[in-house]
Amino acid sequence: MRAAAIQFFATPFDLNRNLQTAERLIRQAASQGAHVVVLPELFNTGYVYNKRLPAAAESGDGPTLRWLTSLSAELNIIIAGTLLLREQTSEVLETSEVYNSEVYNVFMLAEPGGKIHRYRKQYPFLWEHCYFEAGRGPLIAETALGRIGLMVCWDIAHDKVWEQYRGKVDVMLIASSPPRFHRAVLNFPLGKKVYLAEMMPTLLRQREAIDRWYFEDVASRAAWLGSPVVHAVMAGRFVTEIPFPRLSFWLGALMRPRLWPLAGQAHLATLRATFYGTSAVFDSQGGTLARVEGEEGIAVADVSPASGGGPVTQTGVIKVPAQLRVMEALMKVWARR
Repeated sequence: MRAAAIQFFATPFDLNRNLQTAERLIRQAASQGAHVVVLPELFNTGYVYNKRLPAAAESGDGPTLRWLTSLSAELNIIIAGTLLLREQTSEVLETSEVYNSEVYNVFMLAEPGGKIHRYRKQYPFLWEHCYFEAGRGPLIAETALGRIGLMVCWDIAHDKVWEQYRGKVDVMLIASSPPRFHRAVLNFPLGKKVYLAEMMPTLLRQREAIDRWYFEDVASRAAWLGSPVVHAVMAGRFVTEIPFPRLSFWLGALMRPRLWPLAGQAHLATLRATFYGTSAVFDSQGGTLARVEGEEGIAVADVSPASGGGPVTQTGVIKVPAQLRVMEALMKVWARR
């Protein structure tokens, strides 16, 4: 099987431009013989924190899915990528059934024959709880090319998700759009700047390790999983507003009293960082078969089926800082208010 991980910067809320860029790169990958192509997380809308995001969520027959299935059929390849999808859920209350509409970050895998496999991201990251719900459970796509597992970005930091796939997939596909928050800066009015690592001691102490999250750490996970991993990662600059700005600032600066006076201006601050841009294809021993150099490009490589699993325990895996886990839990509760 020849697999390709695509890397580019998706412009926020510019659907036509992003689909055109994605299609150009997909066609290049297909011309190089790729049978499976993976796109970065939220390749259609771009990755940003903005009140417009819920409105950008598509229905099950929206333009992105139509484009995905059409291109898959035309090129006779599997194409996978995530988008915000508004899905109907049902809940039985006493004797009646209530239908709700909820937004999920859904990893869509389109087969040439028209079949669609859908995986909902299980672990939204921090502020993502403001825009979409968490999914439940893994998804193994039974395809003509074998058993394909799906995972989205922050899922990779959770042992449980990897354990759900160990010994059950021939290849793992991951779509990510992670900003380097540990190196991000908050820009306040009048030129005042505050680095997130300055606010959160754990980020400051572990900056070098966190740099490895979306490359070396994924390679280690691939070796433990015993399956090849195709990882498509967003690249470029990340510029965004901050959801619940005052609360977010207080949580981040809790251990830095000298920064507390800035909390009143948090709603005026802009968060700036860069995306990891570490798209790559790994073999089942964790070796790098191909990686993207530069902001835009394609990593293409031939992958062999799963080897059956590596070490019994996961080694070399970077743990999520405790302060970040606490912030995530609080933000999840606050976003539901």
